[in-house]
Amino acid sequence: MLLLGFSLAMLLFFVIGAVSVTRARNEVSDYLVAGRSISPLAAGLSAVASNNSGFMFIGAIGFTYRYGLAAVWLFLAWIAGDYLSWMLVHRRLRRFSEQRKANSIPSFLAHDGERLNRSLQIVLGSLTLVFLSLYAAAQLQAGGKALQTVLDWDPGVGVVIGAVLVLAYSFAGGIRASIWTDVAQSLVMILAMTGLLIVAHLTIVRLPDLPGALQAIDPALLMWTPPDASLGLIPYALGWFIAGFGGIGQPHIIIRAMTIDNEVSIPTMRRTYFSWYVAFSLLTFAVGLYARVHFAGAGTAGDFDPETALPMLAVARLPELIVGFVIAALFAATMSTADSQVLACSASLTQDITTRFKDSYLAGKLATVIVVVFALAMALVGPDSVFVLVTVAWGLLTTCFAPLMVARVRGWRVTTRAYLTSTVAGLAAMLVWSYVLGMGDAVYDGAIGFVVTMAGVAWAARRARVSRGDTGS
Repeated sequence: MLLLGFSLAMLLFFVIGAVSVTRARNEVSDYLVAGRSISPLAAGLSAVASNNSGFMFIGAIGFTYRYGLAAVWLFLAWIAGDYLSWMLVHRRLRRFSEQRKANSIPSFLAHDGERLNRSLQIVLGSLTLVFLSLYAAAQLQAGGKALQTVLDWDPGVGVVIGAVLVLAYSFAGGIRASIWTDVAQSLVMILAMTGLLIVAHLTIVRLPDLPGALQAIDPALLMWTPPDASLGLIPYALGWFIAGFGGIGQPHIIIRAMTIDNEVSIPTMRRTYFSWYVAFSLLTFAVGLYARVHFAGAGTAGDFDPETALPMLAVARLPELIVGFVIAALFAATMSTADSQVLACSASLTQDITTRFKDSYLAGKLATVIVVVFALAMALVGPDSVFVLVTVAWGLLTTCFAPLMVARVRGWRVTTRAYLTSTVAGLAAMLVWSYVLGMGDAVYDGAIGFVVTMAGVAWAARRARVSRGDTGS
């Protein structure tokens, strides 16, 4: 019954991806940005499904299990930062990307409004390929963990299954298939989490009594500041706020704004995105807390990987058919992000790193195969913590891309040399913060990297304005 529920849900996603092929055109712009014809509702649900991935089902659940109420800042501060980025960036990105005929984020960022800097485009495309492949590997690992927990399969089996499914419909329908399946996946994800919360409320402890149950386990679970946030709550929350703002540096998410049918539809896309995002974050937070209560009561709180708490809770509390549905939702979450990342990497290969085949539809598909194989290899040999893999990849992309995105949509003039110097300084600051000073728990290291790079980019833009005699903002 468990396999039946899982298989039926996965078959649904595969069929939706296959049906999208009937709308596909054998054109590069259709494969990479869906001809800029997607509705705001579909684009919003696709963007939020790509953002809320295996990281939420696996990484964020494990984070909440560990920290209790203090994990709320991961959700609230992140959403607040993300909202600010939407108000500043997305509408202008949609307008300017069409004007500059950009089919990838690196090609947009390498264009200063007057000309395309080819050297910068190659650098940005290469960074996208490496960092997003790392990110996609994390999603495949999340799917592998879920199937290992529930079916006792080797996690490598789940990784391979996920890679094959992502390749199948991404290869067939490009970003349109990704977006269509994301819409279905987003609905399955929120239904599964809602159902699990209701069952936990009815069978573990009533929601109003949840704080008391946590208090009985460990009073530290009711603290609003994590015990290892050595600089206090404000720097800790600010770090996650900047992480949320860094969504504009994630090519697989931000490109959804380039696929929408018109820039005036951006507000509708934004409302769709945040309505789902807020609801799902609250559900995830509550289920993470319930998982801690359940496993403490079962006497197994310290005997397993907290990142497997959600599938284990589902197995313990739900009928097998519904468990299959929940695992399919988790697997769908990983695929909704992995396919977006794979296509963003494919775009970078054919549109940025090498442009010889940028107008070749077949080359775009072959690039997709190469990227999937690369991500699969990284998933099989890389670190096994989804939370670590995702936060590292997110921090790297935030540090490298988000400051330049701000500069481009605001019309700032920044030389390639100034940008690269600022980025190197930001990456160094990020790595030193976590791996030399050991302060990654106090403030998210990606926030440190972003602040340093952003300061360098803003300073360079200011100098350029002064040299032109423009002292305005």
